[in-house]
Amino acid sequence: TLFRSETAGEKSEDEGTETAADAEDKGEAATDQDENSEKRKLQAGKKTQDRQKKRQRDRMVERIQYVCSLCKFRTYYDDEMKSHLESKFHSDHFNFVGTKLPKQTADFLAEYVANKTKKTEERRKSVEDINAAIQQIYKDQDLTQDLGMEHFVKKVEAAHCTACDFFIPMQYGILQKHLKSVEHNQNRKAMMEQSKKSSLVVAKSILNNKMISKKLEMYLKGENPFTDELDKDDAAEGTAECEPVENQTEVTEESKVEGMETDCGTGEDQIETEANEESTADDEKPLEGDDGDEGEAHAEG
Repeated sequence: TLFRSETAGEKSEDEGTETAADAEDKGEAATDQDENSEKRKLQAGKKTQDRQKKRQRDRMVERIQYVCSLCKFRTYYDDEMKSHLESKFHSDHFNFVGTKLPKQTADFLAEYVANKTKKTEERRKSVEDINAAIQQIYKDQDLTQDLGMEHFVKKVEAAHCTACDFFIPMQYGILQKHLKSVEHNQNRKAMMEQSKKSSLVVAKSILNNKMISKKLEMYLKGENPFTDELDKDDAAEGTAECEPVENQTEVTEESKVEGMETDCGTGEDQIETEANEESTADDEKPLEGDDGDEGEAHAEG
């Protein structure tokens, strides 16, 4: 009986020890779970902040960036947009589109681009410091700024030749050598033809949009669809500048086009983006030179 009692006592002590060990393990597991949960919350919070920051940056880009959709030209600077609209590249594209569309329709497109540029100029006036805004956009897009020096990675400037899919160091001699090469001149001529065809795809896509087609109808009747009154109506249709998209209860077809679902007055960029995506397939076809030989494209990471 004494032996049994001692054995029972030992067993009870072992169970107590195991119970304490289990409790300690459970406590550690709970602590780990709490830490992991906290980490997940922090990560989720950071992702939310990053999304909000990106949304704000994208809205600012849409507010202040000049766009010529037919030429796929974008810039933040007044003088660069002015130079583009006066350039041979721009006129060649509109002349090509003019040979494929009725004259009045082609004239409407030219007025449309001019009016869109004017509206961008007006929106830019509401930005207190336009240069600071531009610099902030570039800074936010620089993915190297968060890298430590131990990685030995830094941002550098380079020229990208789209026709040859080639990155060129920003050195005068190297750049000139590339521009004078036979391969580049074959590729750029072929790319120019593809770019013109692409502009026609974009133009048709813009004209097929419901709201813009209404403006075209007005234009063909001799009315001015780009009056200040209409522009004010457009601005009233979309007020994402003051009200976040997630707070809007309804986004109409009109607000997507002439108002703003996301970008303070440039909602028409959405349909132009879709049109540009449609034309990308043509741009990615192999380039051919004048003599029929296929131009080889190079990429240098």
